Amino acid sequence: PSASPGSNAVGAAGSIPALAWSLARQWFFQLAALTAACAVVAATIAGALGVGDALQGGLRALALERLGGIVATVVADDFVRADLAREGSRGAGPAVIPAIVLEVALDAPGSTGRDARSARATLLACDQATALGFDPEAPAVGRDEVAINEVLARNLGVSTGETVVLRIAKRSDVPADSPLGRRTMESLGRRLRVVAVLPARGIGRFSLRPAQVTGGMALVSLSTAQEVLRRGDVANAAFAVGDVDPEAIRQALHPTLEDYGLNLEEMAGGALRLSSRRLLLPAEVDRAAAEVLEPLGGKRTLAFLVNEIGVPASAGLPAASIPYSTVLGVDTPSLPVGSLLDASGGELSIPDDDGIVIDQWMADDFAAQGHPVAPGDHVDVRLFRSETLHGRVEEITHRLRITAVARMEGAAVARSLVPEVEGITDEKSIADWDPPFPFDRAKVRTVPPHDEDDRYWKAHGATPKAFVSLGSGERLAGSRFGATTAWFVPPTSRRAEVAAELAGRIVPERLGLRVEASRRDALAAAKGSTPFGGLFLALSSFVVAAGLLLEWLLFALLVAARRRDIGVLAAIGWPAARITRLLVLVGALAAAVGGIVGTAVGPAWARLLLGALSSSWNASVAAGSSSAFGDGVIRWTSLWPGAMAGFLLSMAAIVSAARRAGRQKPLTLLRGGGDAAADRPRAGRRALVVALLSLAGALAVAALAGRLEGQAAVGTFFLSGVLALVG
Repeated sequence: PSASPGSNAVGAAGSIPALAWSLARQWFFQLAALTAACAVVAATIAGALGVGDALQGGLRALALERLGGIVATVVADDFVRADLAREGSRGAGPAVIPAIVLEVALDAPGSTGRDARSARATLLACDQATALGFDPEAPAVGRDEVAINEVLARNLGVSTGETVVLRIAKRSDVPADSPLGRRTMESLGRRLRVVAVLPARGIGRFSLRPAQVTGGMALVSLSTAQEVLRRGDVANAAFAVGDVDPEAIRQALHPTLEDYGLNLEEMAGGALRLSSRRLLLPAEVDRAAAEVLEPLGGKRTLAFLVNEIGVPASAGLPAASIPYSTVLGVDTPSLPVGSLLDASGGELSIPDDDGIVIDQWMADDFAAQGHPVAPGDHVDVRLFRSETLHGRVEEITHRLRITAVARMEGAAVARSLVPEVEGITDEKSIADWDPPFPFDRAKVRTVPPHDEDDRYWKAHGATPKAFVSLGSGERLAGSRFGATTAWFVPPTSRRAEVAAELAGRIVPERLGLRVEASRRDALAAAKGSTPFGGLFLALSSFVVAAGLLLEWLLFALLVAARRRDIGVLAAIGWPAARITRLLVLVGALAAAVGGIVGTAVGPAWARLLLGALSSSWNASVAAGSSSAFGDGVIRWTSLWPGAMAGFLLSMAAIVSAARRAGRQKPLTLLRGGGDAAADRPRAGRRALVVALLSLAGALAVAALAGRLEGQAAVGTFFLSGVLALVG
């Protein structure tokens, strides 16, 4: 075909690809603009994928650096025997290293020219920290010594050789959200000397929780932390290093009742009592106890404290009340530690859900206050709700009917029915109570001659003064923490075997003792639920869409500028499909070159974006998180999917425009001519180049700065399109 006026003729071509190559050389200036648009699309896609790959690589490296060589971790919600971790090494291959990991506070005492400071930190207490596989290796830390990382040293304003005070919160064994749980934390402290400041890498970044920011971290010996806690040889974590199967460690662990905070002890008379230092037994313990202890005659009970049991004034009788009494929920009158007996020595029946059995002491006390009671009378029981709301206790009242009066024998005088509670059952006098709930000392009768409450305490302690059905007890005092305070088992010589069997029936994970695949979980967390490349590509979708639309416009204008060449082909009989193939091949050359150029530019574009993102994120969101964005190395293997995607998307836009051009009629394509027609392509080329550069520049600035409003970006795009159309 002949070229447009003023252009050089195209030589003979023996095939459509050869003709496409000849036309590409002839249409160089128009195709250069199209190539630039394809390069923008390819660079945007490759850059987005490169940013995602670098970010995921940075998070992966950060996650692995925080763990060193730790592959699996034994984690306990409460302290367990340190020997349990050592036992986990049996059959598991590598050693399992016991440790204590806690959130603590460290204080730097004030001195001349420096104010006192305090900071939160993660405490790692381990005697074998050098075996945890960190690079650089953890320093040796002796007794009353501590190594802190750079972050903590900066927050405290201390350096090597100075002294800091380690403070560990003393947690209440009883749940804090129950009335008997302490909500005001006491702290245990120890003065330590700083022997090293760890760099913010390796063990200086240790954490069991994935995080972008490196927080304060302190390393002490296990024995030092144990001395501060005063709990004996305990740990709440253990680390497995090397090639190890987490499931093998779990199978090697054999927790005892002590590890679960449980105690199966022998009471007076030989009966066994299963209780917890947390006061209430979890549902999992109840399940296992039902399987093991019930066949041995075991019975469960629920003891709870009521603030007052009283009878209202009636028929000329004054009101009477007895403060701070223990009530026991039972499902049988015959317990292994004794039975509930009536005045004649016969066994009483368990009351219904609205009934209550009071002991003879309580009946006599009501009578001494001028209001004798008998079965059929009602008493008001006031107590705190079993769970606090935002740390506030709330008192409620239930009216129950007296069904019987128990003789002061058997269960009515069995002190073992109530487990020990620190600050209450361990006091010698009720006047010495130090409970965590609001305690009204004025109600307690401790001064002779009216010292009835104190005399009862000294004679019987926390022994229950009243008994209800187990169902009623659960309704009054049951909670999510449990509905049992103790199991009682008849005398047996198999206590050790029963304890081992019971511990073996408990599922450790249900009581907070679990084995975590730390390395695997850290890598999964670093990977995220959404691929970062896809996320950044979605954020760049506007740039990609704008580039594709610009490609379509540029190709359409190229056809308009060279319509006479295409019209000659149509006039000599070329079908629309063949013309479309020719135009697609010409456009494919531009798309391929643009894709190669854009992919080559992609790493530089990705590094530019990473730098901007890291700087903005570090300044505005999470200070100290720069390492999460990687080291700026972009893998070429992450770019080729972007190159392919950019090429295919560009081809889709080109094919759409080529099909539209190929369907035009020959007369429409051949119409026009003269010098004006010759000048119009050159003007169009200039307008297209200006439009392309303005759009690419505006979108680049928007992507870098992140401050360009959506309306402005859309306006830039449409302005570019208008310039192209006018050209």
